[in-house]
Amino acid sequence: MTTYVYQQLLPISEPSDRETLRVLFSAIVDRLSSQTLGNAGLVIKAGGGILAKTGATATSAVANGTLLSIAAATDMASLAGTTAQNTFNVYCFFIDAAGALTTLMGTAGATLALVKFPPIPVGKAMIGFITVNPTTAAFIGGTTALDAANTNVVYVNTQGAFDPTVLINM
Repeated sequence: MTTYVYQQLLPISEPSDRETLRVLFSAIVDRLSSQTLGNAGLVIKAGGGILAKTGATATSAVANGTLLSIAAATDMASLAGTTAQNTFNVYCFFIDAAGALTTLMGTAGATLALVKFPPIPVGKAMIGFITVNPTTAAFIGGTTALDAANTNVVYVNTQGAFDPTVLINM
């Protein structure tokens, strides 16, 4: 049986309290209902290629509560955006309940620790991401080969509820 955040908050009589809690819990519930359930095994599609793809094994995900299968060797959506030379950035891969694949670029940083992930779209599961660190020229998504010399691409597979944009401010 499907349950919704709003339904669970109906017993709270004060509308402003209910809305405050709805906003807070919605982000958490979205991550729990939209996540990969296995390792996608992200790799370069082919030598000299500009696309990433899933590895040799199919995997599963849920997006907004809908169970999905991601076939082996599925091409990820094209990369878009430029990462300047001598900076670091991330390009994140997502799937929605209809099986549509999208990619979002983060905000570059002078070091890997200073990279900012893009907001995770509501209702989409993050399949994984790549980090790039171009050292001799800018990395241009959709143009620069993922295995180009001095591009320094690392493939990261996310699994489970993952959202590096929701932080505890200490």
